[in-house]
Amino acid sequence: MKPKIIYVLSLLLIMASACKSKQEENSVEAEIPRVITVKAVEKSYTPTLVFSGTVFANREANLGAALPGKVEKIFFEEGDFVKKGELIVELSDEMLTQAEIEYQALKKDYERVSRLREKGSISEMEYDHVKAKFEASEAKTQMVRKNTQVYAPFSGTLVERMMEEGEVYFINPGLDPGYSMRSGIVRLMQLDPVIVKFDLNEKDLAIVKPNLKAEITVDACPDKTFSGEINSIKPMLTTLTRTSPAEVKISNSKGELKPGMFARITVSLPQQKAVFIPFKTIFRLPGTAEDFVWVVENNAVRKAIVTRFYSEGDMVAVSGISPNVELIADGKFRVSEGQKVEVVRK
Repeated sequence: MKPKIIYVLSLLLIMASACKSKQEENSVEAEIPRVITVKAVEKSYTPTLVFSGTVFANREANLGAALPGKVEKIFFEEGDFVKKGELIVELSDEMLTQAEIEYQALKKDYERVSRLREKGSISEMEYDHVKAKFEASEAKTQMVRKNTQVYAPFSGTLVERMMEEGEVYFINPGLDPGYSMRSGIVRLMQLDPVIVKFDLNEKDLAIVKPNLKAEITVDACPDKTFSGEINSIKPMLTTLTRTSPAEVKISNSKGELKPGMFARITVSLPQQKAVFIPFKTIFRLPGTAEDFVWVVENNAVRKAIVTRFYSEGDMVAVSGISPNVELIADGKFRVSEGQKVEVVRK
């Protein structure tokens, strides 16, 4: 009977040992997580910077005269296009009439003393005195005549009549912030092209240069993008904001862009190369500002610190890793430094 008991006990021990080995084997297998990986890729991209600015006319002028006077006639309405050299405003000519009468009288005096001088009947001093008065009257008449009529110095749109016919024009400064502050009767603007002005931060001056391409969007045309290029950057910074004023020139043949509009400027920088990775591969521990990814090498996990500097859709340009390294895309929360993993390549 004893040999039979010993045999049964031995059989039970063997079975228990086999079960334990199987459990240990399953436990080891369970400790190796399965992860899905993707590769970091190097590709070219065009980085952009976004600024906010304001639309201005390419040229603007408050047109008036150097002398006060009553506004007799304004030949254009607001919104009318005016060609260069066209007469826009005519002022009263009372001063001109007075100046011309004085001029004609002095002209006769000058002609008379000129004849007497030829005969030697007057001194040079008397002649010079009359000549000086005549020349001064001639210059005054020309100045008054010039200031009774206002002509367009350039082609543009008459955007505002600051005075009406019958009002007396005086030289007073304008009061519209952001526009011309000179006195005037009408305001003339060249609206094709237009200028979009914005401020460049000090750190951007090293990479933003004239002639770079720029795209403009405005709220009035939400589905349209206007293309242009940086026309100028002032070679100085303001002492208050530490920024440098810059301008983008935009074609405006349809008149869709109007002075005073708020604009968003997207500047395209020269093309560059960088390592891109999917956004979902980036891991950040709560309460920290440090980004890292899990790199898989020889089925082992390694932590790599990365720095983000540009995004394009669901891809992020980073520094800190090389192209073609394998990164954990799915399963990154189940691994730790140095852990072995089973890789499923995506």
